[in-house]
Amino acid sequence: MIFFAVSAIHIAEVKIDPLISAKFNLDFTKTIYTIEGDIVHAFQAIQNPILDYYFVFVYMLAFPFLLYFTPVLYIISKDIKALKLAVISYAIGISIALPFLLFFPVHDIWWASQNYHWYDGKIIAFRLQEIWPSITFLFFKFTTINNCFPSLHSCLSAIMAYTAWIKNYRRYKYVATVFAVSIPIATLYLGIHWLTDVIAGEALALIAIVIAMKICGEKWK
Repeated sequence: MIFFAVSAIHIAEVKIDPLISAKFNLDFTKTIYTIEGDIVHAFQAIQNPILDYYFVFVYMLAFPFLLYFTPVLYIISKDIKALKLAVISYAIGISIALPFLLFFPVHDIWWASQNYHWYDGKIIAFRLQEIWPSITFLFFKFTTINNCFPSLHSCLSAIMAYTAWIKNYRRYKYVATVFAVSIPIATLYLGIHWLTDVIAGEALALIAIVIAMKICGEKWK
């Protein structure tokens, strides 16, 4: 129940985010650009159909699989301790991220590179739309154009992979790791996130899992 309650809170954040942005007129996109420039272009320098479809797959399908199948696996395995660790770390990650998502708005890098007059780097393509145009309608159901920092795709996928390793779920931990590594790269390759978003998301995942481990009395196995 906690897992779904936190998910509902996140979806609610997506709905109210435009209202908060309009009311306070906040935008920290230029700050992120000042920090990293157009380094994300390096992730788009190499392009081929195999990478296109692989990264769309991991972004749109592997991420929800990792996020929702992991706790389901723990339920099926009757591993209450693993489930508790996953839910608590997920809740901590979302809770810490929400204030940033609401009050530290950062626009998607593809949008920023094509719309801000101060952006003088290389243009970043929105490859998700180029590769799978019809999916963008669904994409914006779960995010907004300025919901970048920190990257929840990076954070939450890492959290689920961490739990699989901590609880030593043999083969699944390797599958989870492949997805958890691929998903952040996908956000860069597809032109969605800034590298700073990804780094912040990974740091948040580590913070969340460490706190959750202390709460649950868990140690690395």
